[in-house]
Amino acid sequence: MIKRIVATALITLSLNTTAEANPQPESQGMASTAHPLATKAAETIFKLGGNSVDAAIAASLTLAVVEPSMSGLGGRAQAIVRLADGSLQGYNGMTEIPASFVLQKEMPSSGYTTVATPGLIALLQVLHKNHGSLPFEDLIQPALQHASKGFALLAGEASRHQSSATKISQDPGMAMAYLSNRKKAVKAGEELKQPTLARTLARLSEFGPDDFYQGEIAREISADVLKNGGFITLADLKAYAVLPGRYIHFSYRDYEIHTLAAPAGGGLVAKAMMLISQFEVSSLSERSWALLMAQALALSIESMSDDYYELDLVGLTEPTWAKQNLSRIRLPMLPDSLSDSLTTRSLKESNTDWLASDSGHTSHFVTADCSGLTLSMTQTLGPLFGAKVATPELGFPYAATMGGYLRTGRQDPGSRPRTAIAPVIVTKNDEVVLALGAAGGIKIPSAIVQVLSRYIDQDRSLDAALALPRVHPASTIDKQNNRQVNLQHFQVETTADGWMPADVASWRSAGFKVSAIDSKASFGRIHALQSEAGALIGSADPDWEGSSLPELNCIADDR
Repeated sequence: MIKRIVATALITLSLNTTAEANPQPESQGMASTAHPLATKAAETIFKLGGNSVDAAIAASLTLAVVEPSMSGLGGRAQAIVRLADGSLQGYNGMTEIPASFVLQKEMPSSGYTTVATPGLIALLQVLHKNHGSLPFEDLIQPALQHASKGFALLAGEASRHQSSATKISQDPGMAMAYLSNRKKAVKAGEELKQPTLARTLARLSEFGPDDFYQGEIAREISADVLKNGGFITLADLKAYAVLPGRYIHFSYRDYEIHTLAAPAGGGLVAKAMMLISQFEVSSLSERSWALLMAQALALSIESMSDDYYELDLVGLTEPTWAKQNLSRIRLPMLPDSLSDSLTTRSLKESNTDWLASDSGHTSHFVTADCSGLTLSMTQTLGPLFGAKVATPELGFPYAATMGGYLRTGRQDPGSRPRTAIAPVIVTKNDEVVLALGAAGGIKIPSAIVQVLSRYIDQDRSLDAALALPRVHPASTIDKQNNRQVNLQHFQVETTADGWMPADVASWRSAGFKVSAIDSKASFGRIHALQSEAGALIGSADPDWEGSSLPELNCIADDR
């Protein structure tokens, strides 16, 4: 009991950024997350002697509190872990369609009929059991303190609350959790307290994650969902199990890319990079590079219609498919002029609609420590605030799974619908080089592929690879719920630090249809880390409000 009190006191002290008179131990790991408070939570756990999986669990739970429009306890996740011995393991914590689900004629994108059995808490429990070192209740404390004591909303999160206020007000549980006095959304800089969520986290701390699936929390979930026309029963919750992630790996140049196939989106990353590997990318101009990226990504996305479940994992990592589709790529060699160099940027202010954009969902983070234990994890609710419903007694939104949101595959009871989330770890000579992933729906694989190509093919620094502009193939979902792409039509990022008008004109003159998007963070957000010369270096996407810990020298730490 004394040890628990001491641990909680240390966590409280570490989270108190004004306690400079009480110096804390240096962090023993690296984290890059979508919110500074989640990064701070990881740092707190490292200072307590936790490893990178402990830190990841604390960051995950903190994100559920401080960035609830993006992810939460009622959501889904996928993770890939690289152990100190060099082996890799994947984890599938996706939401699972309840046994009694019946497909509706109408396919709503929100509401209780879209709520499936959550997987995040079960995934965190398995990660802790297999790889954690500190007590699980210690890892909950940062999130619990932010929920109970409150925190100031960042501008992006506040804007998403504002844009969703009407929907939030229509559900009692959501209104109780996020509308001050049940009337208006909290503004940027204002404090958000979540006492109901704090009670839920406190119960998880006291009784453990099992309570979520077969205890009092489970009973609250099932009773509320069934009362409101949903499908989750106590049997669904009790039967939920984390599945092995469908781990794949493939060679790209001198590197090995490790990720997860369907229902994760790593197969799209693999296919696009297999196509790109057929070209001498380092010799391409920026404009030609963009054309190659857009078309390779378009072909990989198109393949979902024929290979939705990716049953053949070996086929995903062989060049056969890429060679069959290689001739479909049209790649004119477009020159770059000095005036159009990527070092030359407009001084205009970018559109900030990204703050409230419904396409800006999901959260990715990475952690690592000097032992080599590395984790890359993506967690999500689906669209902003997921199904936009919350059990009033629990205080967190549920992910949207069934219905109109994840409609490109069958929605069978017991299945886990596919998403684009794709946690990635990159190695070279059996050593970790990068860990990364992205948020942003179908643009997740797109962002990952382009950052990897800039880092590997163009020899850019990780920071530059994250900052440079991106492209994405235009796509639509047809009446048969298949995603259709047009290889000659793509979107480009034309924000203040994006592609220039002359670039757009050049692509159009080459016969491509180009949609210019002047909106920040609309092409995925990457959070990443790299291991270089014995140092762990974090990098947060400059188009978001996240952060990373200071560079950590592991060689010095070993002395």
